[in-house]
Amino acid sequence: MSKKFIAAVTAGSITMLLVGAILYGLVFVWLFDEGAVAIPGVMKESPSIPWILGGQLAFGLLVALVVEWRKATTFSGGAWTGVLLGFLMAIGYDFAQFGTTNLWTIGATLLDPFITALLVGSGGGVIGFVLGHGSSDRE
Repeated sequence: MSKKFIAAVTAGSITMLLVGAILYGLVFVWLFDEGAVAIPGVMKESPSIPWILGGQLAFGLLVALVVEWRKATTFSGGAWTGVLLGFLMAIGYDFAQFGTTNLWTIGATLLDPFITALLVGSGGGVIGFVLGHGSSDRE
């Protein structure tokens, strides 16, 4: 793995962590609050940050791999790759979850793919930018 790829994964993961905190923790907190989640008490009072960090690193790696495979190494190329990846992944996960569990309401199920598209699109943009700039030395 190159230093640039590791930097892209790290920058994208941090971006998605921060954008996720804004989108899910501030802007759309009402959507996943007790009123919109079908089962009261499902959401944790305090999120477990180490698990969230691990998830964002894995997600950053996935997005970086797809951006690199597509050779979408510009901000806009990475962002569009992230939007598409995030939207389709969220539809797959959210619809399957709604069809098999009682965790979310239909409103949360239908809106989450758009929120996830913004989240992953922001990380993808940063990843594409990092991969497209700087040295290309392999380690």
